[in-house]
Amino acid sequence: MSNERTLIKINSEVPSDKLKEILSKINAFEGVISAKVKDNLLQYELSEWASDYDIMVQIINAFEESGYDVEPLFEGGEEVADAVSPSHERHEHHEHEHCEHEQHEDGDEECHGHCDCEHEHHHAVSCGCGYDYGSSVEDLSNSKERKIKLIELSISLIIMIVGVILSKIERTAGFSNYVLVIAYAVAGYNAIIGGIVGIFKRKPFNENTLMTISSISAIILGETLEAVGIMLLFQVGELFEHTALSSADKIINELKSFKEEKVSVIGEGGIEKKVLPESVSVGDLIVLRPGEKNVLDGVIESGSSSFDTMVITGESAYRDLQEGDMVLGGFIAIDGSVKLRVTKSYSESAVNTIAKTIEECAKNKSKSEKFLDKFSKWYTPLVVAIALIVAFIFPIFSSSYGAGLAVWGKRAVMILCVSCPCSILVSVPLAYFIGVANSAKNGVIIKSSLSLEQLSTASVVAFDKTGTLTEGVLKVSKIVSVKKYQGKVLQLVNACEKYSNHPIALAIRKKAGVSALEITEYKEYAGKGVSCTCDGKTLLAGNERFLNENGVKVTLNESLGIKLFLAVDGEYAGAVILNDTLRRTARGMILELKDLGVSKTVMLTGDNKAEASAVKEELGIDSVRAELLPEDKVSRLEKIIAKSDGTVVYLGDGVNDSPVLKLADVGIAMGNGLDVAIESADAVLTTGDLSKIPYIVRLAKRTSSIVKQNLYGSIIIKFLIMALSVTGVVSSLWFAIAGDVGLLIVTIFNSLRNKFKAS
Repeated sequence: MSNERTLIKINSEVPSDKLKEILSKINAFEGVISAKVKDNLLQYELSEWASDYDIMVQIINAFEESGYDVEPLFEGGEEVADAVSPSHERHEHHEHEHCEHEQHEDGDEECHGHCDCEHEHHHAVSCGCGYDYGSSVEDLSNSKERKIKLIELSISLIIMIVGVILSKIERTAGFSNYVLVIAYAVAGYNAIIGGIVGIFKRKPFNENTLMTISSISAIILGETLEAVGIMLLFQVGELFEHTALSSADKIINELKSFKEEKVSVIGEGGIEKKVLPESVSVGDLIVLRPGEKNVLDGVIESGSSSFDTMVITGESAYRDLQEGDMVLGGFIAIDGSVKLRVTKSYSESAVNTIAKTIEECAKNKSKSEKFLDKFSKWYTPLVVAIALIVAFIFPIFSSSYGAGLAVWGKRAVMILCVSCPCSILVSVPLAYFIGVANSAKNGVIIKSSLSLEQLSTASVVAFDKTGTLTEGVLKVSKIVSVKKYQGKVLQLVNACEKYSNHPIALAIRKKAGVSALEITEYKEYAGKGVSCTCDGKTLLAGNERFLNENGVKVTLNESLGIKLFLAVDGEYAGAVILNDTLRRTARGMILELKDLGVSKTVMLTGDNKAEASAVKEELGIDSVRAELLPEDKVSRLEKIIAKSDGTVVYLGDGVNDSPVLKLADVGIAMGNGLDVAIESADAVLTTGDLSKIPYIVRLAKRTSSIVKQNLYGSIIIKFLIMALSVTGVVSSLWFAIAGDVGLLIVTIFNSLRNKFKAS
């Protein structure tokens, strides 16, 4: 027997030979009877037992792995927007759950729901006790499906109330149990199916099986109303869980929504064309108008506008950008049109990079999550074993085995009711997932939950200097002149440097503007300076050695900064002093880190000792090591790590500091528009705002606190309720049911605190 299932719309042009190859692959999938393409729609038939959802995901992956764009449609030809949103993200990224077929400890090469590939929606933080048992039965990620489930539960509750009323009337009391069984079936049919599926898949220790066994046992023991309560509250907890996870997904859905935006590309003859961002090439010219979301990273070629950068940088204030400025994917134009020259493909754009990083963050699990993987393997079987012993062994010691079976059987049911570890296995990864997403929304991309966990115990923070603690851009800080040339030094030096593209020359021109003075006999001396003639006077501009070689004695006591000296007709006239200015938030960052428990701050720099010492004193850094080569930084950081009891964090520019970024427990790269070796770092600061560093440390500490509260609190409370149930101190099934569901709701609410800004 077969069913015709979901349609797959093929959006890309697929060559016939390639299409045949993909169809051959799809027809080989287990459960697929046939697959064919007509009018760019792929139709497939499945065996009755096969999961449409799982096969659909495999088909989508088969096309996308070959570089072709596809999307699912419902059988009735329902519009893609209706059929897919918001569940299309679930289809598109479900591959994370199945893609990594790791060799688990038991030798099974399947990828269960608790493996290292969690992603968004339910499977992002799927309940480890259930593995992937539920995907073939029901998925509540879609808001429409959640509404249907809410209606079902409401109907079940109404029927249950009717059953309770009938039980109070003498003539209908005998009939009330049948009504309650109907209420039970309406509330729990999917859990019962899920439990059966889990058993047939040789994964019996899942929440559906536990709830099915415990509720049916309650019916056998004559506690039909309690059985309905078990299933109703269990389903309410499930509904709440999926609603919470869906809420968490909204954090990155905002990023992913940019993919839906089409781009206005200017083609030949200035003709604009709306295209998908994936089809835009580096070097193309695109137009961005007020209110439009930018999808691709690019440099403004003409025009200016204020931009909302909140999605990428976390900054609430608008940023004014003009010609020559970089506009990242994720920025939104506010009040002006600009033309951008694309500098990166969509796959490498800022907004896409951040979305991918968040989705894949769970591949490197925290220690807490790794503990949960091991915990889930022994916890549920252990609880089931305890329940069986309580139900069938303990009655032996009763005066009557039958009477004892009723008493101890009920206590065993209570153990099963409260045993489901969802409150632990959902809330812990949920806290990390939301924490990583929260960090990205506030300007720091953290690549894994492991890095977020490590940041909570930061004890030493080391910094590069240039481009990290400083802006990395030279600026004129002081002008010194002899009395004869007061007010003229900057003007004359600017004239000398008018033809140079050296960073010093650029900084001087930025300060003084374009020089209007005419110069002749211009000559440049590499590494030394320049000479020229201006208004009949011979000018020399360069370093001290250059002027000394030309017989000019320099008199200047300034020890800091880069100095460009000026001589006029062989006479010393003055100097322009340039410095790399400190970042505005650098000192505040150091003070906040110390308040957060960081015991030591260190600066590791290749700059000279005088410059490094001045920065150390101004910022209040504990120690400094200057004039270091890259290999010297590595050896110095190795010594710091060896002596540290906590996490060692390194903050660098992400290009010259790649070795130390990799070596540190947590390496944070200065993004500078995400032009950074992200592979080297564990996190990326997308802006130059150093106040984000203490922010993510606070966020990490709060996340760690939430995880501990959820983990230890759940374990203690569950075992306490089990103990009270076994000893008979508590004999009501309602107490066990409420304990389990209530704990799930409390821990989820606790994890959702991580959505808010850490303070």
